[in-house]
Amino acid sequence: MSDISSIPGVGTSKYGTDKLIEGLMKVERIPRDRAQTQLDTFTKQKSVWTDLGRTVSAVRDSSRTMYSFRNPFADRIAKSSEEDILSATATREALEQTRKVLVEKIATADRFISANEPKDFKVPAGSYGFSVGEKKVDLNFAGGSLQEFAEALARKGRDLISAQVVGVTSDTKALVIESLKTGEKNRLGFSGDSEKLAIDIGMVERVTSRSQNLDPAHPGIWSQPIDQQSVRVSGGSLAVDLGGEVKLSLGSPTSTTGMSLEIRYKLVKPPEAPAPVAPPGPSIPASGSVTFAGITIKGAPSEAGLPEWTPPPTPPKIDDNQMLYAIAPNGGEVAMDALTDSSEPSTLKIELSSLLPEIAAIGLRNRDTSRHLEVLSARVFDPKESGGFRPTRPIATAGDAIIKVDGIEATRDSNEVKDIIPGVTINLKDASDKVVKLSVEPDRKAAKEAIIALVGNYNKLMAWTNILSRADPTVVAQIDYFTEAEKKTAVERLGLYQGDSTLSVLRSSLQRAVSSPYPTRAGSEISLLSQIGISTDSRKPGSTQGVDSARLKGYLEIDEETLDKTLASNFQAVKEIFGNATNGDMIVNTGAAFTLESLSRPYVETGGIFSLKNQTLDGQIAREKKTIASLDDSLTAKERALKTKYGMMEGALNGMNATSASITQGIGSGN
Repeated sequence: MSDISSIPGVGTSKYGTDKLIEGLMKVERIPRDRAQTQLDTFTKQKSVWTDLGRTVSAVRDSSRTMYSFRNPFADRIAKSSEEDILSATATREALEQTRKVLVEKIATADRFISANEPKDFKVPAGSYGFSVGEKKVDLNFAGGSLQEFAEALARKGRDLISAQVVGVTSDTKALVIESLKTGEKNRLGFSGDSEKLAIDIGMVERVTSRSQNLDPAHPGIWSQPIDQQSVRVSGGSLAVDLGGEVKLSLGSPTSTTGMSLEIRYKLVKPPEAPAPVAPPGPSIPASGSVTFAGITIKGAPSEAGLPEWTPPPTPPKIDDNQMLYAIAPNGGEVAMDALTDSSEPSTLKIELSSLLPEIAAIGLRNRDTSRHLEVLSARVFDPKESGGFRPTRPIATAGDAIIKVDGIEATRDSNEVKDIIPGVTINLKDASDKVVKLSVEPDRKAAKEAIIALVGNYNKLMAWTNILSRADPTVVAQIDYFTEAEKKTAVERLGLYQGDSTLSVLRSSLQRAVSSPYPTRAGSEISLLSQIGISTDSRKPGSTQGVDSARLKGYLEIDEETLDKTLASNFQAVKEIFGNATNGDMIVNTGAAFTLESLSRPYVETGGIFSLKNQTLDGQIAREKKTIASLDDSLTAKERALKTKYGMMEGALNGMNATSASITQGIGSGN
């Protein structure tokens, strides 16, 4: 019986034909291995150009950021000298400026607390209505504990009303209802069953309104008759000039306890009148002439003896912004706060209880020689009263914010003020008598970070051009910011494109872009990157450090001290050295970043240098893959043929061996 190992394709050949086939196939595989090596090379080259394209794109993107519409040099920040009083943010539209801001009052919201109620107090079922300004909240409550009512109201009120229960003692609780909108116009109101509940739990009380409006269109006589030349009524407003004196009477004298005065006014200081000039004098006709025998004799001019002109005396100038007075029922008067100059309507609010116990009228008296007072409206009111109710235990009462910006007073119903300084949002935190210095300036930190990002991307690109074009291991060793994976890749690619013209042109273009001068408004003082602290060698003059070979490879360094100083002192020139419009059309046409973006664009744009290289490599890779597939088919057929051939040979040898053994056996047996 034949040995199973001798069957072609089964087991191990006892004649060693498998090794013979393997040796023959190794020789046959040489073209295929050569093609695989070439494919690996093409694939590696494509990976290199792809990665290099990403690095160049990073340089291009960070360069374009430096001068585009969203460039960091246009960012603005707002700084407050008293962050606990106010803070601010600025948009790119804000102008560089410094303002003085006085926060007299911050906007507040109504916050009321009830009297102490037993912990088992039950809120009856009903329809409970609440309002915040003009917005309403309706709650249908099925009845339950004070805590359940507060939770239901908080859910229903969302961004308008908040409610909570406070444990006062172990046996009592109090309900706190709070408006979530600040401003005097957003008073907290009650309607429906909430009126009765608020009164029952001692949160509010019903009162008769004491508010009274004073009519500027109907002034009354104060201490002297009304001078029609200095007091005028027009369109419902009252104008009082120099020497004018009137009063605005209340319908009836009222106690000032808890009462305030609100008056809207303008106090305008007109431009100074021109200096008086001398009158021209009388017009005297010519004296005439006579002519005889061709001779003309002119009469002597007439003379008029005019007295010497003396300019009229300048009236004494009086600055007196004290124009408002509180008038008691007995005629006594108390001066109020001085008014502030403003061509736009201003609002003044004064607590009357600090002036008089009872008030009957408001007096207006103008003794200023250069100011015109105009009263638009006035009212006396209880700031705690709302809709016929007054809180009995208010924690806070709704009121507007009052601020002065450079002396101009403004009121707002929110502590987030966006419309006083264009592009600046002021966030009011606390009232104070301190004047806050609010400055808007460039975001130098953002600009510095963008510069650092550009330099970092530039150095990374320069590092890869050095790695690919040099076979020097120290190039990789000197790069301390590479990860281990990046170092391994760098070593594998070291010198891969040594002598390649694309890399040499790119490298020289980069170096030329960062070392060339660029026009700025600072002239020769700032025209080079090295003058703002960016160079291939940031060491100070006179440094004793030796030659650093890494500095000779084109990497940029940043002298932060010089950069910070230049950003602080000449920010605009730093902006212009990266991107500047010199042709008057506001389109950037020069600068280091502009140049870097321009020279990197042909490499990475669609159909660019790297794209063409990759297209060429894609074609070569496809051809090599096709060649390898063809060779693989040929090798498979070759190996199959060899195995068949040597299998048949082994079969023949086995047959011959069997015949030989049979003959030998026959001879041995004597047959």
